[in-house]
Amino acid sequence: MKANISEIFYSIQGEGLTIGYPAIFIRFCGCNLNCSFCDTKYAINCERWLKYEDMQREVKRFEAKRVIFTGGEPALQDKFMAYFIKNNRNYFYQAETNGTIFPEESISLLDHITVSPKMFAVNSEVLKTIKAEAKSVEFKFVVDENFEEELELAKELNLSPVVLQPIWRNETLKDYLEKVKNIIEIAKEKAPYVRVIPQLHKILYGQKRGV
Repeated sequence: MKANISEIFYSIQGEGLTIGYPAIFIRFCGCNLNCSFCDTKYAINCERWLKYEDMQREVKRFEAKRVIFTGGEPALQDKFMAYFIKNNRNYFYQAETNGTIFPEESISLLDHITVSPKMFAVNSEVLKTIKAEAKSVEFKFVVDENFEEELELAKELNLSPVVLQPIWRNETLKDYLEKVKNIIEIAKEKAPYVRVIPQLHKILYGQKRGV
């Protein structure tokens, strides 16, 4: 079996509810969306097919016991995720998805799913089904200072827990941190039930690959 892989690397999880854990990232090539703010555009249309055995060997090089499937859009390679998990049971598995495609074969195998809905491409049925069937799930919205629409969607579909991730639009670190503070203050007033979590890996390492 093969998968279309952009990169495999070892770092810490820099965003969302599992922030801070060391993890092995498997970044798939290919995505069904093309978000203007995407920070991994190099993974949208790439093509690099790796055999399962080569991927397994690469993953085992690292000490971490967490594997994060990311992209691109991992749900496009749902069968491969399920195959990999079934044949490598001694890891904690997480997937990061845009929530437009239901990962039918891997949903029951994944230990945690981070769903990051994009407001221009919401699939309500997929979001509700993931919420109902995932072992553990979070809904992470990438936002600027105006995030009323995202909060309305979360309320309408009863999505929880909700994470707001301040978007980094090539600002300086100083400007990004100022944006984070602004979003925190707005959330304190309008949505005290959400968590605001910036992208730690970018703060620490800058905007580069493999971190």
